[in-house]
Amino acid sequence: MGQEKEEQIQGGRLTYEVREDAVCIKSCKVILSRVIVPERIDNLPVTIIDKKAFLSCKSLKEIWLPQSLLELGDWAFAYCSNLADIYLPKRNLSMGKGVFKDCPKLANICPLDLDGQYNEQVGRLLGAVPGRLETDYLFTPGEAGERQWLLRFDDKLREFLATPDEDGFVKMVYCGEEDIVANVEFYLAERKREKARLCYLRLINDIRLSEYFREELTAYLAGHTKGCPSEAAWEVVFKEHGDERDYYEAFVLAGCLTAENYDGILQEMGESFPEMKAYLMRRQSREGAEEDFFAGLSLDN
Repeated sequence: MGQEKEEQIQGGRLTYEVREDAVCIKSCKVILSRVIVPERIDNLPVTIIDKKAFLSCKSLKEIWLPQSLLELGDWAFAYCSNLADIYLPKRNLSMGKGVFKDCPKLANICPLDLDGQYNEQVGRLLGAVPGRLETDYLFTPGEAGERQWLLRFDDKLREFLATPDEDGFVKMVYCGEEDIVANVEFYLAERKREKARLCYLRLINDIRLSEYFREELTAYLAGHTKGCPSEAAWEVVFKEHGDERDYYEAFVLAGCLTAENYDGILQEMGESFPEMKAYLMRRQSREGAEEDFFAGLSLDN
């Protein structure tokens, strides 16, 4: 092991060591919410983010990792509770255990090509892999967005949607998590919301989405809209994405806005998110006008 040194970088101060003519990042004192790890230090390539290097960096929200990176060590970014966006090279990396464990706000993991370009839709899909789909075999930045990767992503999502909501709860019971046992109704409701979140994620980021799977995703949302025994699809839109137009569009296109639940939705929205409320009103008005038009063409008239 080499001698540890320090380097001031954009957003923080690194501790590193040289290993076999390459730099290994040992730790980082994060100063700003956005950190950029340089490609070279001491004129040597940065190839490793060591285990626990950014462990529990609560102020870290966005990090850019260098094209030279080859390895992420165990728990490298674990418990970074505000980390939302990661930019890394578009290549498959050597991955340790629990690299992104308990990063609840992680939304985007964007693979960068050599010119620094990235696909936002791919970044959002890959961002769901570590914490939400919990599928190590899908964490392959070098393949993310390619046809076979998307097919595997959709297969995993389909499997998750088909898994009974009770399965994870039963596993927790067997593990002796008594606080979970006392909140079975909340757990099951949250499980449905998580499924709805992932349906929206894929519908909004619909790169190479097959029409068959699109129908499956919209059917799940339509079965959990306002007025259903579970209102998870509506709860996710209104309570978590209140002023985000793309979520309301996905909600409407999935058939979740109906004549039966329209008044209840407007009443629940109240004075909140007036632009989105106006959007729903326009959509419902348009639907009603189309129905009246086709009714007027009836042979009975």
